[in-house]
Amino acid sequence: MTNQTAESDVRSNPLYSKVVSQINEEKLTKDLTTYQLNRIKQMEELADEVKSSSDAQIDGLLRENLQENGRSVLSRLILGLNGLSKNDTEADELIVDLMKDFQKTARWPIVESIAERILKEREDHRGALHAMIEAVERLRGKKEIRPYLERLATLDESNSDPEIARRFGMLILEDDPDRAGQYLKQAAENYTRLRDYTKLEEIWTTLVDRFSDDIPFFEKIERILASYREKTRIAAYFASLVEVYRQLEDWDTVILLLKKILTHEPSSNKARSDLVRAYKQKYSNHSLLNEFLRISELTNNKKLVNTCIASFERNIVFDTGNFVYHRTRGVGKIVSIDPSEIVVDFKGNEGQKMTLEMAISSLQPMEPSHIWVQFFNNPDEVKQLFETDIPGFFKLLLESYNHRIILSEIKTEVIDRLGLVSAKSWSSWWNKTRTALKKEPLFGFNPQKRDELILHKQEISFNDALDDRFHKTKDWNKKLDIALEALRDTETANAATSCAQFFYEEERKTRDPAAWFQCYFYLTKYRSRYSDSRLQSMRSESDLMEILKVSDAIAIQHISEAIEFLEFKERLVSLIIKARPDYADVLKQLLFETPIKAHRFIINELNNKGETETLKSFVQTAFRRYQEYPEVFLWVARSILGGSWDFEWQEVSPQETMLQMFRLLKPLGRIEDKGNKLKNQLLREIFGTTTIVAEDLTDSPIHDIVKIADLTSIRRFSVLFRDVPYVPDAHKDNFNEFLSSVRSDFQSATDDYEEDIDEQKQDLLPSADTILVSSEGLEKTKSYYNHLVNVELRENADDIGIAQAKGDLRENAEYKAALERQSSLQAEITRMAADLKKAQVIDPSSVRTDIVTIGSRISVTDSKGAKLAYTILGPWDADTEKGIISYVSPLGKSLIGKSVGDTATLEGGQSYHIEQIEKAI
Repeated sequence: MTNQTAESDVRSNPLYSKVVSQINEEKLTKDLTTYQLNRIKQMEELADEVKSSSDAQIDGLLRENLQENGRSVLSRLILGLNGLSKNDTEADELIVDLMKDFQKTARWPIVESIAERILKEREDHRGALHAMIEAVERLRGKKEIRPYLERLATLDESNSDPEIARRFGMLILEDDPDRAGQYLKQAAENYTRLRDYTKLEEIWTTLVDRFSDDIPFFEKIERILASYREKTRIAAYFASLVEVYRQLEDWDTVILLLKKILTHEPSSNKARSDLVRAYKQKYSNHSLLNEFLRISELTNNKKLVNTCIASFERNIVFDTGNFVYHRTRGVGKIVSIDPSEIVVDFKGNEGQKMTLEMAISSLQPMEPSHIWVQFFNNPDEVKQLFETDIPGFFKLLLESYNHRIILSEIKTEVIDRLGLVSAKSWSSWWNKTRTALKKEPLFGFNPQKRDELILHKQEISFNDALDDRFHKTKDWNKKLDIALEALRDTETANAATSCAQFFYEEERKTRDPAAWFQCYFYLTKYRSRYSDSRLQSMRSESDLMEILKVSDAIAIQHISEAIEFLEFKERLVSLIIKARPDYADVLKQLLFETPIKAHRFIINELNNKGETETLKSFVQTAFRRYQEYPEVFLWVARSILGGSWDFEWQEVSPQETMLQMFRLLKPLGRIEDKGNKLKNQLLREIFGTTTIVAEDLTDSPIHDIVKIADLTSIRRFSVLFRDVPYVPDAHKDNFNEFLSSVRSDFQSATDDYEEDIDEQKQDLLPSADTILVSSEGLEKTKSYYNHLVNVELRENADDIGIAQAKGDLRENAEYKAALERQSSLQAEITRMAADLKKAQVIDPSSVRTDIVTIGSRISVTDSKGAKLAYTILGPWDADTEKGIISYVSPLGKSLIGKSVGDTATLEGGQSYHIEQIEKAI
């Protein structure tokens, strides 16, 4: 804007003049500490006038001023306030940034004023609520912050900031203890997940004093701590809870808590002594208490505490009126007991006497609630429960089996022991019952042991179940799968936070670039769902692009292969396009990755960017190397035949595609030597079925192609299909019958009709998943691989550590160089590890002298008359100076299968006449 135009606007527009005046005045202001509240109020009034005017020139003036002075209070305030009602992200950032500046300078009246204005526009604005809480507390004290704190705590209820939940909970503790408890427990849970134990300990005493009756809550904290292996911390926290119940003389709960402590810290002599005292209180009227304590050796600190507890609790139930089980006599009731003798009444065998020692060794104590005791006392009642309340029956059954039971045990109980189901009706009954139990929140099937039914001690929420599964799972991709599931529903917000915490920490520990990308993708997805500034990736998008820039194509392929999830693969592809000028070549390599996942996305991206030559090259390569990449070729073929590729650059005809699919049939038997997945897939792509009957092929993919194909192609279809070893002869005859019915000019190919020589040659070459090598070449390759892993990779890790210690990774040339070297090393190690798995030593007995095979030494005369000798071995053996060539080289491929007297010709015109063939190994 020229000075002349500005002067004209000032004369004609008083509001414009007022804004210009404020801008000029602002230029004279030294810093934020000189601003007074009344001046900010004037600016707010000016913002209202600007908003009402909708004057684009004033808006432009303010933006121009902001460009010149990025910290302008006036521009940030007016543009920020006026953009809030439009949900303008840039405006939001401006006003929040301004508030933070005034917070830093402790201008609390101004902070309060700006926050109040924001909240008038958007009452749920978290940034404004946070600022208002701090400002009001500084100005008028804690009591005045309640409405703002409550609003923020309510907003964040599903995934609360633990600090807000804690502050609000403590603020309302006396007025509304129940509600306060909800917030304090939520804060404690999140502090635990975040491993912020200092904050957790600040409210732990309050939780123990006020909410000790909520044992399930404390057990949840125990589970989270246990997943982080914080055993000592569990013992310390639960010790204070024990004291509360000791004062209440609730010995059952005291014993429960002490046993938990000893589970995590079995060497605690104090907890052990406290447990003995608790047992003495609970069983003070038991006649044999001291005897059973002596037998259990619980007071001997040198003995394993859990074994002693099990012994004591097993024996202490031996008391008058209690029940026992004998393996041949069944359930019985103790009628008397003393240190020397026990008397038991079994059904039909009353008054059985035995010594205490014999009873302990031969009888199994039974709780009165055990299903066998219930059946002993009242069988009709158990039968009625079974018939009218299956969940209730299984609750009784599982409580008798320590909360978990396997399928064979269920079958034994309901058929043999209780006689509730007949063997004949077992299967139908169990299928119906299993379906019903799956819907019950108290029951669950063990994911690691499918035939095991579990009774939860309390109803397990989906959130807790996900969280538990996440921490028990060791596999990285399974963890990520659970973490993504946790993000789909607000009810699983806490589990999502727990997962995010894991990836937040993992990102800082790992040196695997693939893990960096996945942690970044998950954490940014998490933060897009929950505004949680605590769990932010340590890397930015530009950092990841830098990694992609310095990595070679193989390293990028390694990163892509490690990422299983489609959404993350697509995000990686988008970053590659942004970061790499040669993105088309890199993405072409990723198109040969299996399994097929982001391939359609890559094809569409390359097509949209006009990379037609790359796409043509990919299709040509997929067709040419169809045996090496059968799964990729099948996907391309399906896309062509199915019509989903309606692209101008797509030049391969359906007939050519079908012929190449037939060519794959025979070698696929060798390529896929285990299983039939690809073989069946290929048959279905061609015939629409794996069971080939002539009449059924009229609606198959092959039908329309046969109708229009030339006769030579049809004969090739027939010959190629005839040679497939895994297809029954009857199916081959049915196919020929089909060909004859569609094309009257077709006659079944004679036995001496041969397909291209290139097809025959494939039988002499290894499959794509095999690398042939001499024994010497294999040892040499293994030695080099070990050197990379044990020497070079370790040295590189040290280099990265040294470079990281120097700070600012973006400007650190040493770090970038070390990182680039790491990517290269990891890619080479990954490739070599995969290749070593494919390695197979050449079998000397397979080397022939009638034709050229791998392991042959050949004497030839070239087109210039020179006499030469070549040995054909594997790619790891190749040494041109010694005349050793690889079977994958152009010359090696051209010689394979030839006999003495034949001539091998290369594409450049060079020819080699074979004079002699002999064994080289």
